[in-house]
Amino acid sequence: MGEAPLADRGRIFGNATAEPLETQTIVLVTGANAGLGFATCCRLIDDFLSLHRSSPERRLTIVFTTRRSRQASAATEAQIRRHADRHGAAASSRIRLIAETVDLQNLHAVRALARRLDRDLPKLDAIILNAGIGGWDGLNWPLTIWKVLTDVVHATTWPCYKIGTVGQVTAKQTNLASRSKGAEKEEKREEPPLGAVFCANVFGHYLLTHLVNPLLRRGRTESSEPGRIIWLSSLEATPAFYDPDDIQGLRNERSYESSKQLTDLLALTSDLPCAAPYVERFLPECSSADNGGQGGDDSPRPAIYVTHPGICGTSIVPLILPLVYCMMAAFYLARWLGSPWHTIYAYMGAAAPAWVALSPQSTLDAAEAPYRARGGGRVKWGSSASRWLGTNRVISTEVEGWGHGGVVGPPFLQNDAQLRRKRGLKLSTEEDRKQFEALGCRAWREMEELREQWEQLLDEDERE
Repeated sequence: MGEAPLADRGRIFGNATAEPLETQTIVLVTGANAGLGFATCCRLIDDFLSLHRSSPERRLTIVFTTRRSRQASAATEAQIRRHADRHGAAASSRIRLIAETVDLQNLHAVRALARRLDRDLPKLDAIILNAGIGGWDGLNWPLTIWKVLTDVVHATTWPCYKIGTVGQVTAKQTNLASRSKGAEKEEKREEPPLGAVFCANVFGHYLLTHLVNPLLRRGRTESSEPGRIIWLSSLEATPAFYDPDDIQGLRNERSYESSKQLTDLLALTSDLPCAAPYVERFLPECSSADNGGQGGDDSPRPAIYVTHPGICGTSIVPLILPLVYCMMAAFYLARWLGSPWHTIYAYMGAAAPAWVALSPQSTLDAAEAPYRARGGGRVKWGSSASRWLGTNRVISTEVEGWGHGGVVGPPFLQNDAQLRRKRGLKLSTEEDRKQFEALGCRAWREMEELREQWEQLLDEDERE
């Protein structure tokens, strides 16, 4: 990445005189053209203005990415701006929007985005890794109808009727193979396959996060709050659909669920000692120049969190309009029957990532403290809604093998104990947690090996 002076980045950012970094909050949201990503941008605006109502000097910048054309991205920006304008002209003027385009299945495009961000932004406070694809061919309709009619809560929370595809891969990332064929000294140089769902949901984000690590550290000192990396997972993440020998899910009919389980493993084990060597390579210390001349080695390492939106209607499974109404009706019924997870609308599903992105570090630490006091660790935070009024809140989510916040055995907090549990889910034991940790640390090692392998290939391709 380039190393333009911090003041220059401030001018490129849109101010003749750079604003003090401490008055700016800058959040990157991927996959914001519609659905949860778009709703997250709107939720960030509302929650930020509510949180800093008495601090008019505070500014929020949302950098959002889409796969669309520039014209379509401009239309999305206009929609988000209209949402901000509902707060009045003075409040809306405190919100800055920056549209970017990137295809997370194109690693060169991911690199190009990271370079643009490094050139144009003075820092990043949080990155919300939302974009992704399902990789499904459709639904098994007879099974769908039967399950929803006979077991609506379970069927709409943990669906078993989506038809997945096996072996989907991205387009070729490099031209190395074709170049080597024409060389005088033939050298076989084939790039490895890269799973499409794995790349869109996990690896593209993983590479992007590594590349913007300097931005997440920039302008911070040892006493500063760390930047935040916020993964978007799912209630559908489960060990049953994850094969550690097939981390990309290339041989897996449930590659989406596999990618979300991998997300949980990476995020929840990110601060464990066994993962430390790989996390240090993923988020290395930065030079003083990378940190705006403020002592790069003292900048805190970004903190990694995982959230999920509950169950809300998005376009990840495309449906015709009458079926969308049927889906929403089933979601309401499931919530009325006691599901805490049916947020139904994407805006409500955005509660958890927005809360993690904007809350003071003391708030997040206090929320995790009861779990850490019992030997636990990171919590998977989920968006939820109350049964009748739909009151939105953020709550801990039980993870198979990890429990609530890494605490094995039955839930010890009253709010956690009252949650409806997945049918057949066994309480996690010490052995389960050890296995979860081992899988997480193995995933970190293999992800770092994969990142380094692909960065070398991309470097070679760019040199040609």
